[in-house]
Amino acid sequence: MTSIKILIVDDEEIILEEVAEALTDEGYDCFVASDVGSAVEIINSTPEIKLVLTDLRLPDGTGADLIKIVETTLKQHIKFIVMSGQAHPSIKKNHSDLSLYYFLKKPLDIDSLIKKVASVINGEQ
Repeated sequence: MTSIKILIVDDEEIILEEVAEALTDEGYDCFVASDVGSAVEIINSTPEIKLVLTDLRLPDGTGADLIKIVETTLKQHIKFIVMSGQAHPSIKKNHSDLSLYYFLKKPLDIDSLIKKVASVINGEQ
């Protein structure tokens, strides 16, 4: 059986490492990117990605920008989990309604992250 592919997008190296390690330990195949541009390149070259965990604020844009690119330009059907230190994230600039996406508040609790990822991938949420 092929592992489910997950992309983690965050500009904090420690978060990339911790999340990738935890999800790899759970049997997922993880890719990492530190900005929107790199994330788009990985998604283009790895069409089997099923889930993207993205930080809201990135050096070259936002997680909302990434979602919009994937859904409108790349026309990929990928599930998203948005991560942020803000309790109620909102970015109005590109009119993405972030309330439509799953959300995890930073600092991340790894057990909660693993449960959320499993439930999103299995379509339980």
